[in-house]
Amino acid sequence: MTEITQEQLERAGYGLKPAPGDAWRDYDECNPTPGYFEFDWLSARHPDLYHKFALSSVGLMNELDKLVDLTGLDVIDIGAGTGRTTIGAAKKAKKVLALDAYESVVFFGRELVSRARLENVNYVLGDSAHLPLPDNALDASICAWAAINYPEAYRVLKPGGYLIDLIPAPGSFCGELTATLSDVYPEIITEVAPVDQFDSSCLASDSVIWDDTWNGIPVTAPILVHDFTYVADYVDCLEAAAILGRLYGPRAKRYMLERQKSTLSWRL
Repeated sequence: MTEITQEQLERAGYGLKPAPGDAWRDYDECNPTPGYFEFDWLSARHPDLYHKFALSSVGLMNELDKLVDLTGLDVIDIGAGTGRTTIGAAKKAKKVLALDAYESVVFFGRELVSRARLENVNYVLGDSAHLPLPDNALDASICAWAAINYPEAYRVLKPGGYLIDLIPAPGSFCGELTATLSDVYPEIITEVAPVDQFDSSCLASDSVIWDDTWNGIPVTAPILVHDFTYVADYVDCLEAAAILGRLYGPRAKRYMLERQKSTLSWRL
């Protein structure tokens, strides 16, 4: 079992060292450390686990590619994590600055980028509330599944740049597991989407917000909201149960095992 306490996690802070690969598989199911849903600590202590899990970020970047052409653009990936969104952006962007607050995650991302032989990515430690860039520096600010400081993400954009927030649609915080987990974690899950939204045949939906401000920043109306369904495939049901069980708890693990599911559907 991984020997680390919550106190040690907090004391280590952003400089937390990663556990050995696959150490996340051995834990106290009734009292895990880091705990369930503690995504910052989980990604910092077990970046390999988070990377295995974060397939929804691949779906988000694939869909974004249909909406926004990043070809030749200078991009920042805020809260880049282990690199799923960064690598997606780097396929077309001129340059990608990947920023994350956790040292262990940055090291993991750098290694991944190196193995992918991407020369247009720079992974850095940083605070999303204080981006290490001057005003009007980039063409696009992207943030997927991370806390974003909207004024700061806007500050570094050139006039006419893109501010892109990639998140779960309302009621899809845990994908199709949301309803199953809602009564276990009512303080975390406060909204549940209709079940039909998690069907792979559910059509994408576009809507617009006619406003010239968004989260306190000026924008060029309309604001595009694009919802779509994505099915993440973990290939093996035992692996899916292990990954989702460690992140979300025993009920998620049972859900995957009882249904022999290797996939998890999201509305994003």
